[in-house]
Amino acid sequence: MKKQYCITIVFALAIGIFFGCKTDKPEQNTSSEQSAASATDSSSNTIGAQQFPIAYVAVDSIMRNYEYATQRNKDYTAAFEREASKLQAQMSKIQQDMQNLQLQHQQGLITTRNAEAKGAELQKRYESFMQTQQKKELEFQQTEMAILTELQDSLNVAIKLVNHDNRFTIVLNNAAILYAEEQLNITEPVLKLLNERYKKSITK
Repeated sequence: MKKQYCITIVFALAIGIFFGCKTDKPEQNTSSEQSAASATDSSSNTIGAQQFPIAYVAVDSIMRNYEYATQRNKDYTAAFEREASKLQAQMSKIQQDMQNLQLQHQQGLITTRNAEAKGAELQKRYESFMQTQQKKELEFQQTEMAILTELQDSLNVAIKLVNHDNRFTIVLNNAAILYAEEQLNITEPVLKLLNERYKKSITK
């Protein structure tokens, strides 16, 4: 099984996560209201959520510190290593049996006919092994995708709960951002909520 013994939890939040935060279109402001709004905007020296309703989260940091994610990764890694060890042992046994068969034939301990029969049996064992290995690899790929989906869903729920007041219409992964004001970073409250929800779930 040619694969790293751990999975890196990475989410494809290339552009962002959009939330249904639309409100009814406001009525057209009067000229006096427009003037007041313009004066207020021009006097502001910061980019706040009210003027620019976008936030971001450090997904890689969240997945390193989200207790449930680290536990899932630990369990996955342990299961992968156990299965890889079993498959390696099976492959080593097949290779050893092949070498022994060749040696026995070379030393004249078995007839050519018997060697061919045993060679056919070893070939079947090898083919069966390869099928088992491919099956296990597929199972682990499916498990990995299930973990990714589960953690993605948990992250989305936490972001929506943190954004319960609809302050933000878009939440981005900081991996896709070159620069943003720190005040737009909601990683800490999202991570805190994720861990709180996980602790509650294991104490029920």
